[in-house]
Amino acid sequence: RRWSNPETILVVTNLLEGPSVMLHATYQARLSGAKILLVHVIRPSTLRADPGAGMPSTLPSPALRIVQVALDNMVRAFEREGILCEPVILRGVPTEQIPILVKCRGVERVLVANRNARGVERLLMGSVAEELAAVLDIPVCIIGQAAHPGPRLEIPPGRILVATSFRPSSSLCVSFGCAFAEEHHARLTLLHVLEPSRLCGGSQYVEAQAATGAARQKLADGIPGRARERCGIDLEVRVGDAATEILKVASSVHYDFVILGSPPDSIVTRILGSSVIHRVVSEANCPVITVKPVDVTVQAATHELFHAQPDPDIAAAKYLRSIARTGA
Repeated sequence: RRWSNPETILVVTNLLEGPSVMLHATYQARLSGAKILLVHVIRPSTLRADPGAGMPSTLPSPALRIVQVALDNMVRAFEREGILCEPVILRGVPTEQIPILVKCRGVERVLVANRNARGVERLLMGSVAEELAAVLDIPVCIIGQAAHPGPRLEIPPGRILVATSFRPSSSLCVSFGCAFAEEHHARLTLLHVLEPSRLCGGSQYVEAQAATGAARQKLADGIPGRARERCGIDLEVRVGDAATEILKVASSVHYDFVILGSPPDSIVTRILGSSVIHRVVSEANCPVITVKPVDVTVQAATHELFHAQPDPDIAAAKYLRSIARTGA
């Protein structure tokens, strides 16, 4: 529920994004009255070893002053919209430094633009947005190049699409989507895509009908009880390629957000840019929020611990002791 109504949103900037990212960040901050941490990361290639201390330090150059000026200008733009904004300059690798800042500052959502790199460029440079989605334990909102320029600031989201697999860890994605829709009184669509290769038998039509019915029932069973009462929920089951079908549904009506789980990709999909997340982010006409699946054994143990224990302070103490014992 904190994710659906964040108090702090971290916005990652390379200072080259267009105004669309600013508009999306402004919109999401206004929805919950969140503060923005505006973060730019100076990569190691711009650092040098300090002979005196033996530690890396930034080169004193006009480039650093330019970064600070650019961030200050963006901060003033947010403040003109009534949003509290703090600039932060980090030094190092984004996927190492940003998770540390997220934990230290209690960040509840990260917003970042996506570059549509492929092939050798993707192998060498990677995608900061997708890498953050893979390492962060909080929702990462990715603004793709095809996303609409920016929502009208005074209108809350009306429709949210959650595309989910039936992996045990995907329940977190559905729970967040339901809480997000409930928080903003939006209509929710739960989507599952069946792979054609798994449909076999004498009559593929009959097989598809049976599989579709079973998948629809499974979607319904996964809806939290509170959401059943407070959200308008549509169930959608498609057969085909996952990314293609998600994009078809997303473009069929105006969705304000698409929510996906973020399982790890293989090296092949990472280089070619052919993963479901990459394709949906690159082509979706709205922001895509990714939620990293949790370890199902940890999720189950934590759920049992906190729900079986009436005193939250005692439950928290037991939880911390269990972490200390396992080294998790």
